[in-house]
Amino acid sequence: MYQGYPDFQNMITTATQRFIGSYLQNDAYYLYPESLGIQAADPLPFSLDIVRSSSAESIYGWLNFTTELQYASGESLAEFKQQHPDKAVNILPLVAGSLGFDVPVEYHSALREQSFDATWYSAQYIQFIILLNSDSTQLIENTLLDKTVGFNARVDGFVQGVSPRLPYSVEFDPHALMLTLTRDVPGKPTADGSQVEFSYDQLTQYLYQNIRLLPLTVSPALPDNDPAAIRLFCQAFLDRLYEQTGSPCAGPANNNTAMICLQAQPQSGRVIFNLDTEMLALRPLSFLLDPFAAAQQIAKTAPDTIIHRSTTPPLPEGKRAIDVFYTAPTGLDSSVSVDIQLTLPAGDIYPQKQTQTQILTPDQSRLSFSFFTSSLAASPFFYQIRVNYSQGGKWHRRESDALPCNDTFLVLDPAALPCQFLTISLDEGFALQSTLHGTCHSDGWSQDFALTAKTPVFSYPVIGNTFADVEARALSGSGVVPLPAPVTLTTTIGAYSFPQFGSQQARITVNLPEGITAATFEFEPQIPIHITPRSFTHQQNTFDYKWTVTSVFACGYRYRSEGGTWSAVVTGDQTIDYKGEK
Repeated sequence: MYQGYPDFQNMITTATQRFIGSYLQNDAYYLYPESLGIQAADPLPFSLDIVRSSSAESIYGWLNFTTELQYASGESLAEFKQQHPDKAVNILPLVAGSLGFDVPVEYHSALREQSFDATWYSAQYIQFIILLNSDSTQLIENTLLDKTVGFNARVDGFVQGVSPRLPYSVEFDPHALMLTLTRDVPGKPTADGSQVEFSYDQLTQYLYQNIRLLPLTVSPALPDNDPAAIRLFCQAFLDRLYEQTGSPCAGPANNNTAMICLQAQPQSGRVIFNLDTEMLALRPLSFLLDPFAAAQQIAKTAPDTIIHRSTTPPLPEGKRAIDVFYTAPTGLDSSVSVDIQLTLPAGDIYPQKQTQTQILTPDQSRLSFSFFTSSLAASPFFYQIRVNYSQGGKWHRRESDALPCNDTFLVLDPAALPCQFLTISLDEGFALQSTLHGTCHSDGWSQDFALTAKTPVFSYPVIGNTFADVEARALSGSGVVPLPAPVTLTTTIGAYSFPQFGSQQARITVNLPEGITAATFEFEPQIPIHITPRSFTHQQNTFDYKWTVTSVFACGYRYRSEGGTWSAVVTGDQTIDYKGEK
């Protein structure tokens, strides 16, 4: 059901990295990101727009930037592949959460108390558009021009994966459990007292150390001397506890401690968790970043490339302006479009309902609407996002609920969309030797796509069961290599996405005839690097040949007896019946 999702029951931790298996895809792992920074691109995806409003006689602004998740170096991946030569490695897809600024107290900025949702995210990139009042606009401008000391930001997100499936049931009273947790684990009640904020790692460690002392009835009993099994049980239990009573929680912006909220439980009750069932779980993680450092360097010599100024003309009398800020899904072809419809209800000034629709296009991030003023009093407008897609020569539509908004400005986030998107990206380095071609299957319909260095992204709405079959095609030559499993989650595909890239291993068995006591064979990768000789005897007739693949289109090897002719290029384990020939 959840094929291709991260599998929390299959995790590998090395000295420097964390890997998590792919559910029901035994030949693939996901790599956890190490850090987060502003996307390294030219031009830098960072801008501050400062707007002077003629009508309101005020100044406001918006900050627009894209962050990039950063992963292990090729050297670290090579070490993993040496231990797991038959595994593919993909970057771990995240569910983006919110961003908060660690603004120094002395700046007295409203940014300090706010959090901002991402406007779009893919496997590796998270984009933010942040509206600023006059004071915050000035603060960000001064920071970019190096007139004030800069400050950091924190981004929260989640890994969504399949919780461990374990043969246990857990019965408990949520009220009694929360009394114990709030007494023994450092936590902070939310402002309304309905939830308690906990450090996720601290809570997990507490459960691991005290699971037998908690008011839980576990059946069958937990093992006595298996710490790994106890820890996995605690993680699976917390997954389900969070799924039932938890909610996202943005921690303090001055540290990257991952947080969750659990609901307070004023009433006693009885709950049973069956840990052997499949379920998707969310586990938090967070990153600190300096959002301004790269932009400050550019602003020193070319501030106008980072800071944009404009003045809006006076609003005609009797008119109401509404601005919508957004990031359009990337990589849409002509068969898919996304639009937004705004509706202003009839009022005591303008007695008719007013509706306008505009398309969200990737070449801009702001749409301006103008309506007749409908009422003397402030009145909300309603907005609805619509995803339009063509299948079989007919256009179909998915619509979000019509939601109210009382502000002059609206910032859209992915939650406003009526459906999710499957986004597939071509890794920049892999694009130097390959293109990607595939077919996206969605609700029984197929859509072909091709990714190149110039068009490296494809997105399609997730309608029912949605997945893509993908293959790499060599830029030079006729090489074609399919991915071994369908793509079911947003991802970036690179060389390490193919299990045959990097360190490889094959078991060689040589059967010698009677009368020949030993024979020497030589082995060479398909792209010649060096020759590996190996002698075989009747008693020692096996050998694990190891080589490194530098191109997915040349992943094999060849062999020959000493002084003989080379075999054809082969892959995988080989059994050689040696007859004594050269």
